[in-house]
Amino acid sequence: MELNSSHTSKPAQTPIGWLDSPNCYGRVSRTLHWLTAALVTLQFAVLLAWRGMGENAITLFLASIGPHGSLGFMILIVTLFRLGWAFANRKQRPPHQPGLGGRLARLVHITFYGLLLWLPAFAILRQYGRGGALRFYSMELLPEAERNITWMIAPADLLHGPLSWLLCGLVFGHIAMALVHRFWLKDKVLARMVSSGH
Repeated sequence: MELNSSHTSKPAQTPIGWLDSPNCYGRVSRTLHWLTAALVTLQFAVLLAWRGMGENAITLFLASIGPHGSLGFMILIVTLFRLGWAFANRKQRPPHQPGLGGRLARLVHITFYGLLLWLPAFAILRQYGRGGALRFYSMELLPEAERNITWMIAPADLLHGPLSWLLCGLVFGHIAMALVHRFWLKDKVLARMVSSGH
């Protein structure tokens, strides 16, 4: 009889549930996280492609997959759902690390949520204030109208561009810190969102 069998050589894996736990994020939180990442990545990919190459077959294809306004609307809806889910799971989510690092991580996450709400919400408000049609892909949510409401237009005109690049910078910083945790600090911070092991 073998003492070191396959049943004892590997640590047990705990299945991921739908809800969050103090050790890891559940399926819903993970899905919303990676969906947000995909939407934001596509949004910036389309924007940068248009700025770099102008109108061509590639940029027109990307724009058909991810129209700027439609992606922004989806980001807003997903972020609102994420906030609601985070609130519902607030007492059982993995805690932030103690000390300065944990406080900075909390501040960055609050900033992320703020930008993911502000950018699409005020862009939609600007579109409405200008009288432009609000569309979600081929579905028209509000028709065009003759209006020019300055207070709806001004905030996005002033801040949409700079805050978009702030969001882009935070995304790269977020990725860099995840890699630092994985390969330098060698802790389980990244595993909470990508691995089933505890």
